[in-house]
Amino acid sequence: MKVERVSTGVSGLDTLMEGGIPKGFTVLIAGNPGTGKTVLTSHFLYDGLTKNQNGIYVSFSEADYSFYNNTSRFGMRFKDFQKQNKFSFLDFSGITQQGVQDALEEVLATIKEINAKRIVIDSFSAILQAFVNLNEARIALHVVLGKMLRAQGVTTLVIGEVPMGTNNIGSGFEEFVADGIIKLEHGIDNASPFIVKVIKMRTTIIDREPHVSIIKEQGMVVLPKQPIELHSNNTFTRVQTGIEGLDERIGGGLLEGTISTVIGDSGVGKTTFALKFIIQGIINGEAGLYLTFEETYEELKRAPGMAQYDLDNFNGNGLIVLARLIENHSPDEIIEELEKQIIKTRPKRIVIDSLSSFEHVYKDEMYMITKRVVSLIKKYRLTAILINQNNPFSESNQPTIAKVSSLFHNIIILRYFEFKYKMKRSMVVLKMRASYHDNSILEFVISGDGLKIIGPMNDYEGSLSDIKQVFYHESPKSEDQITSQSQQAKRKKILQELDRDETQRGNREIMERKQKKNLGIDHKHNVRNKNKNHVT
Repeated sequence: MKVERVSTGVSGLDTLMEGGIPKGFTVLIAGNPGTGKTVLTSHFLYDGLTKNQNGIYVSFSEADYSFYNNTSRFGMRFKDFQKQNKFSFLDFSGITQQGVQDALEEVLATIKEINAKRIVIDSFSAILQAFVNLNEARIALHVVLGKMLRAQGVTTLVIGEVPMGTNNIGSGFEEFVADGIIKLEHGIDNASPFIVKVIKMRTTIIDREPHVSIIKEQGMVVLPKQPIELHSNNTFTRVQTGIEGLDERIGGGLLEGTISTVIGDSGVGKTTFALKFIIQGIINGEAGLYLTFEETYEELKRAPGMAQYDLDNFNGNGLIVLARLIENHSPDEIIEELEKQIIKTRPKRIVIDSLSSFEHVYKDEMYMITKRVVSLIKKYRLTAILINQNNPFSESNQPTIAKVSSLFHNIIILRYFEFKYKMKRSMVVLKMRASYHDNSILEFVISGDGLKIIGPMNDYEGSLSDIKQVFYHESPKSEDQITSQSQQAKRKKILQELDRDETQRGNREIMERKQKKNLGIDHKHNVRNKNKNHVT
């Protein structure tokens, strides 16, 4: 049987419970002080008023002028509906135990008077304080909320206070009286100020995951989570990377619709790599979306290797750049905005620079964040590069990259290495799913023309494990080679002399100890003979 549902009026909340609250239910809105309980319940009432469903706000803790002032900030004009006799605010803030029964009777009378279909009671704990016996309170509320209001088709939200530092909701029995429970909690920072959880809703399949909630000018918004789904990619079309010397080493380019991660230390060339990839796509007629968490558009224009391009010529003509701060936006908010941009601009390529920005705040959630991003990209069949600053061969970063590496089709490592007292750069194609790729460790340079691969590094072995060994080949020696070998020979000679001195010093010490020992034995022998002669 189809269940008739009532909207909460909060954007994103209804989807967590099959489209809304079942009509006639009593739902407990529980949370710590300052988590948005009044804002949520105000949305619920105002949504009903706009749909010709009259409402009542029953307050045992707040005066009417405070309610009207607070809700008017979000554009809710409750006073206009009050003048039309469609809304009523009942103020019982100073009620005592003797007046509770009268208050409940007045609520029922007002329901009939204005034909109310939605009610908010603020708050459950205030009502309980008016009762000496909790059992009496439970019976009274169960009769009023559970039977009388439901029989009249009235959907009710009851606010329940959760004391700071505890997870207990009021006295505990509210959870059993209510048909549903929606809990609000404080988030970790300004980017995720509130957390919403649908804990219980009878006759309803609910999404139990915690969702980030924010309060904007329009009121409360619950941010959706990108669903994690499987999406197949059957294409064998190749796309050019724009990196000179790379495509021919990976089977002609990246497979269309695959997700690559470019990993490396700061400044090694990851952003230059990603920008070349995006620009190459635009040149080929493929729009590109570049999401950066660490640089502005103006800073990207000055990136190494971009001298030959003027990004202003591409910006708005195939290139879309989004610059956001992790500290100001939660991962769910960023992913939601990313999807809106994808739908609006229809790019073929996407870059996220960088995923490791999330790690500073959301280290324990990196796997799920990455998986949601990957699921979104696969959904729209984009060819993507996700930058990551973690180095998979560094012991300190191994656990983080190990958790997410399986989510990428391709993994490319950029690294620094030292050669002849100079810093150089290397590239390793660690993984290229469904593609042949060169296993060589490749040297590359960054110049005004961008990123260019020179060729394999044949002079080193063990660079991936940070234990580098140099191989010298017989060839005509240049002046630099002669100088270098002379320095190495000189260093070797000094070390040999130090070793020889140490050996000689050690031998002398051994001989001296031996001589002392022999002298001691001779001395004892002479003393023994002397004593023997004396006795005789």
